[in-house]
Amino acid sequence: MRDTWIIFSVCLLAISASSCFLIPKQSKNQVNQPPQVNDASFFVSVPITQCASIGAPYLDVQVGNEVFSLGIDLGLEGDLSIASALVERIPSKTFIRTKLMYGFRGKEYQTSLYRIPKITIGTMSFKQPILQESSDEFHRDSVIVKKGKPSPKKLGRVGWELFYNSNLLLDIKNSKVAFCDSLNTLHKQGYLVKSFTKAPLLLERGLVEFEAQTTEGALRCMLDTGTTCNILNTELDDGKSIEQVIWEPENALTYPSFKIGNKDFGSVVFHRFPIKIPIRIGAILGMEFFQDHLVFLDFAGGYVYFSNQRTNSSQTHCSGQGF
Repeated sequence: MRDTWIIFSVCLLAISASSCFLIPKQSKNQVNQPPQVNDASFFVSVPITQCASIGAPYLDVQVGNEVFSLGIDLGLEGDLSIASALVERIPSKTFIRTKLMYGFRGKEYQTSLYRIPKITIGTMSFKQPILQESSDEFHRDSVIVKKGKPSPKKLGRVGWELFYNSNLLLDIKNSKVAFCDSLNTLHKQGYLVKSFTKAPLLLERGLVEFEAQTTEGALRCMLDTGTTCNILNTELDDGKSIEQVIWEPENALTYPSFKIGNKDFGSVVFHRFPIKIPIRIGAILGMEFFQDHLVFLDFAGGYVYFSNQRTNSSQTHCSGQGF
């Protein structure tokens, strides 16, 4: 039986003294879109090549002359992060500086930042991205294991800032993601956009967030494809550790109503434990949410769209091994 384990990629949140979690008004990356025939619209579908034990989607990403399997991690504030052992294989990189990162337990890590010429995903090229060097210690500290040892670590991840100029559709059920200019183009591709509901996309803290309404009131939620389950940021009682409570059934909390915009998505289950980083996170929606819902991040328009309606597909969907 495969070990059950979780990676909380909120610990991949990178913090620098100069950024203070504020996103720049314009993205630093230039994006080469595929050639268009009549207009500026584009839709580039990219298959999910594999799923990590947490259920996170992985894509083939060309860096230099090599192709790496990297996970899409909306919890990573940055372009991409690659394991330290592989950074030396990346050609034409230019060191920029170091910056501080925090694990979900509050531990600090230093990471080196490099500028590289470009990376390619499918037919999309992203120029001048910033590469973060990920340490082995950071990986070990970001995993909670129920039994046995965690699966071997993956090569790295791509963060949400990489997609800021291209928008991003996450269609996990059909094992694909897509870069797309607009809802109108999604409609032309067969997606039932009339079924989508939207909420303002909140990026000012360096996180991908929106606000939902629950039976307990408003809840600001972070979207994170690097986390297995949904998390409610809650202090622990009786001095128990995260490892002691995370697997307990009574630690789960169910909101019978979870509204986004004018649509009620029904009950959503959260697992409770504290996230100790310098800013307050209310909740995280992880892969168990993405498995059941389409999510379109419209960075250009400033909205995030959700739907539980999908196009018909015979593709096998990506399922996680976490709880």
